[in-house]
Amino acid sequence: MSDQPSPMLNRLVAVERLLRGSGPDDPGLHARIGRLEEDMQVVKAVLSRVEPMIVRIDAQIPYLATKAELAAKPSHAYLWGVLAALLAAYGSGLAALAILK
Repeated sequence: MSDQPSPMLNRLVAVERLLRGSGPDDPGLHARIGRLEEDMQVVKAVLSRVEPMIVRIDAQIPYLATKAELAAKPSHAYLWGVLAALLAAYGSGLAALAILK
């Protein structure tokens, strides 16, 4: 066997250290907290830009159609059919007037 610990043992020790926490005496604690504070400033800036967008979207929701309203809306084919029927009736009326004169 070699004198060096196995990579698996090194990984287990690292995981155990993470689970225990490094405690208040950790020299890197202040640096990590500083990075977290900087990241929080970025998060707050992003949220301040996103919040007005969410308010605008929320204001539009009451005016959007529901699935039921869209299902009740007549289709294009139906409207073309109605238009064709009206034109046929109009044409028949004109033909009848032409015969009567």
